[in-house]
Amino acid sequence: MPKKIITEKTLPLALHELDKWSGKLTWNSFAAQLAKVLGEESVSRHTLLSYPALVEAFNNRKDSLKEALNSTEKDVTLEFAKEQISILEAKVERLEKQNDSLLEQFVRWQHNAYMMPNVDMKVLNQRLDKPLPEVDRR
Repeated sequence: MPKKIITEKTLPLALHELDKWSGKLTWNSFAAQLAKVLGEESVSRHTLLSYPALVEAFNNRKDSLKEALNSTEKDVTLEFAKEQISILEAKVERLEKQNDSLLEQFVRWQHNAYMMPNVDMKVLNQRLDKPLPEVDRR
């Protein structure tokens, strides 16, 4: 069985690499950079393409890089500030889309639970809102 490279822990790292990417963005160049960051020998683009969150973030970042290509000012401080702003804007855009998707999923689940026969919504809400058990780390 092949090693799973993109996990819940490494996905945020991959998304951060996309957020701060500058210059020409290709799947191969992104895979090579991600392999360096994750300490892997290599990451195939086919592996990356199997994660919808990465594909969406990649396409959004590629589009934003194309739009930013028209900017030609050379002030180093201004360029640094623009780069930081660009990274943060890309991150905000990605997180807003992710948040919208999760809210949509929640509403869908809520509706489907409501439509189930023999389901008492008060009992269901009480069970879903029950706090997680404490973890004994001794």
